[in-house]
Parts: sequence; C-alpha cells; structure tokens
Amino acid sequence: MRTLIKSALGLAIFFLAVTANAEIPEPVNIPGEISRDILKRHPTAKDMQASYETHFGVNLLEVSFKDEADEKFLELFTAKGHLYVNEQLIGNLGEVSPLAIDALKKEFPKYDLNKAELIVNPNGVGEEYEVYLSAEGSDWKVSVNDKGVIQDKQQLAP
Repeated sequence: MRTLIKSALGLAIFFLAVTANAEIPEPVNIPGEISRDILKRHPTAKDMQASYETHFGVNLLEVSFKDEADEKFLELFTAKGHLYVNEQLIGNLGEVSPLAIDALKKEFPKYDLNKAELIVNPNGVGEEYEVYLSAEGSDWKVSVNDKGVIQDKQQLAP
C-alpha cells in the first residue's frame, strides 16, 4: 500500500511540475514505476535522465537513457506513468518539414543546428520537432510542429 501511495504521490508531483512552464529545463527524479518499466523493456539501460516537456498538448516526462552499446533512447511518459511515444533523433534539417524550417528561419534568421528530434503523434496525424540550436550567442530549445507553428521556445542556460 505504501508503494502505491508513493507512486501516486510521485506522479502527482510530476504532473504539477510539468504544468509549471520553466524557461530552463532542469533534471528531475524519475518515478519508480517509470524506471521499472524502462528496465523491464531495456534491462541494460543506464544513465537515465528526465525532464518535463509538452507535446500535442499533453504534459509529459522525457526520459533519456543509453543501452549497453551506448545507443541513446528518448521515451515520453504521461503523468500516469504510461509510455506515450518515443522521440527519434534526426540527422539534419532536411528531415524536418519545410513549414517547420520556414518558422525556424523566421524566428532565428541565423542559427546553427545542434540536434533535432522527431515526435510522431501516437493518437493521430501530426509531427512535432524538438530542435536545439544556437543563435545570437545563445542556445535554444524550440518545439515546432509540422505545420510551422512554434509551440514553445526556451533559452537554455549557458
């Protein structure tokens, strides 16, 4: 019973923290049930780290980890601790929708791409991209959908 209460309390704190839209994402504790779920599917998972994100209007916990071959995985979990979807690392902006690229160019006329991730909507049509870039002497994390709408923009700490 105590374990159930601790899990419920951890998930409630997760949900409350997700709703606070911080400018600088900070690492957070991974609820036990999410860690167990990952280890059940990926027994050699290591270096687990988590942060809060919102995609398709859903507050999520992103957990990154590596396997025994040091391959990086990114998984998104709901406030109830259920796997929502995986994020996929993408190699270059050529893999991002042209409308999303246009939005990035409009917002950041001169930028250097650091990395990009693809999130495919598990409940329907649509894609979102999480783009990490450098512009005007600062690092940014930008969420933009495949229609070219910037969903979120955060300046990252130096």
